[in-house]
Amino acid sequence: MPAPLSAGIPELLAPAGSVEAVRAVLSAGADAVYVGVRGWSRGGPRVGLSPEGISVALRVCRAARAGLHAALNTVPATGEIPAFLSAVRTCRDEGVGTVILSDPGVISLVSREFPSLSICASVGTATLNASEAVFYRELGAATVVLPTAVSREEVSPIKTASGLRIEVFVLCRPEFIVHGKCGLSGYVRVADGIPERPGLEGAGPLSSAKRGGRCFIACAGLPVDRTPYSIEEDLPGWIAAGADAFKIEGRERSPEALAAIVSRIRVKLDKALTART
Repeated sequence: MPAPLSAGIPELLAPAGSVEAVRAVLSAGADAVYVGVRGWSRGGPRVGLSPEGISVALRVCRAARAGLHAALNTVPATGEIPAFLSAVRTCRDEGVGTVILSDPGVISLVSREFPSLSICASVGTATLNASEAVFYRELGAATVVLPTAVSREEVSPIKTASGLRIEVFVLCRPEFIVHGKCGLSGYVRVADGIPERPGLEGAGPLSSAKRGGRCFIACAGLPVDRTPYSIEEDLPGWIAAGADAFKIEGRERSPEALAAIVSRIRVKLDKALTART
């Protein structure tokens, strides 16, 4: 098991789309890593790890005394539920402690079937207020990722009301539509299926990011500001607000690019934590 951080000390949670990226972000200073489960996570197969890859990533994280979170944040079709549960079971049996889920029904189901797993309600749930956070806690979530539309001042009321662990993005793409509520990718059609999910065919457009996991970032064609969202320079305020983890977006980035980002933010987070004490 990873060594727990001291109470009140937020962790730096980094993405990885490969085992090489897992090693890179841990070397750069990440406290924990999140990966996608191939076939069941947003981003498509290019940034998802196979069961064998997750097993290796877990060994790397254990050696570094770091946690590994596995994202299964697409929504299975009715006929896919057994295969989905099998994927979750594989993660649990390998030693994954936290799974990232984005659908209320799936969160409730996994909470019942795998009570030993810690569940993170993905940013895909678009949790915007305390009542929604309480709802996900009652379904079985232990953590919630807040969209960037939620202000720093709202963190404490949400955390107090729900008792959930709070993750916020320290760096991510600009948010044109509230995280979790975008349907633009459904306007893009693809013919190829998902090898790990043969039961998905006929269950709706494969290009739906929520259903099939492949986001084509259709919003890239919109005439809007492309400046990434970042709270790197306001970490002390977010720490004081009660954020438990600072999450970096970007499983599609190269190991080298991720290491540079993690290293930069690690320095800023450590400085903010030192100043607080």
